[in-house]
Amino acid sequence: MTTSKKKRLQVYIDKELADDAESVLHQLGLNPSDVINALYHKIVMTGSLPFDLKLSPREKADLALIQASKSVPNDDISDPKKLEKWLSDEN
Repeated sequence: MTTSKKKRLQVYIDKELADDAESVLHQLGLNPSDVINALYHKIVMTGSLPFDLKLSPREKADLALIQASKSVPNDDISDPKKLEKWLSDEN
């Protein structure tokens, strides 16, 4: 049996995302290294990612809402008098 050389990868990932994913992996009896190795094998075998990188319909809607809201003026209502004036304005 031949031993292959190993290469260390270091990546930064959101801690909460990593913790959540590792909980699932633990239940599956896997660790992050197992999954990364499997992903790399699949990339080599297919010449592509084994999943689509695209926005879900919900993500598209969220993005459209964020973009549309950029043109909406916003008022500073940080004190009670400004809030009262804003609430009483019929426009």
